[in-house]
Amino acid sequence: MNDNLIKWLSITDRRTKMYMDRILEPLGINSSQHMYLIKIWENPGITQDCFLKLFHIHPSNITRSIAFLEKNGFLIKKHNEKDKRTCRLYPTDKTEQAYTIIHQAIQKLNHQLLTGFTKEEQESFLTLLQRAQWNALSLNEFNTQGGNENTYE
Repeated sequence: MNDNLIKWLSITDRRTKMYMDRILEPLGINSSQHMYLIKIWENPGITQDCFLKLFHIHPSNITRSIAFLEKNGFLIKKHNEKDKRTCRLYPTDKTEQAYTIIHQAIQKLNHQLLTGFTKEEQESFLTLLQRAQWNALSLNEFNTQGGNENTYE
C-alpha cells in the first residue's frame, strides 16, 4: 500500500497542475503562481515572508514568483513602513480578474476530485490529507521557517 500512496499522490498532483495550467495559461500564469494571487487578493498588504509559513516552499521560489507577478502587473510592492527590510504586497485590477477565474477553477477541481465521496468521506479525506501534509513537513530542510497554519484553504 505505501508504495502506491506516493504513486497516487504524484499522479493526482500532476493532473491537478495540468488542469490549473490549462485554465491559467490565458492569464499568463501557471499552477505555481496562482496561490500567491489568492493570498494577496484575500490579504492586501501581506508581506512576502508570510508565504514561507503559508506554503512551506523555499524562499528563492517565493522571491522568483513575486518578481514575476509584479513584473506582469498582478501585484504592487510597497515598502513596509514598520519594517523597511520588508515589502507589503497589494492586488491590482489584474489580480481581481485572475482571482475570479482561479476561484472558479479551484471550485470545479475540488468538486471533481471529491465526486463519489460522501460528506463524511470528504471530511475524513481532507483531515487525513492534512495530517499527511504535516508529517511530510518534517522531511523538508526549511520547515522550521513555517508555522502550524493551514497551508491553503
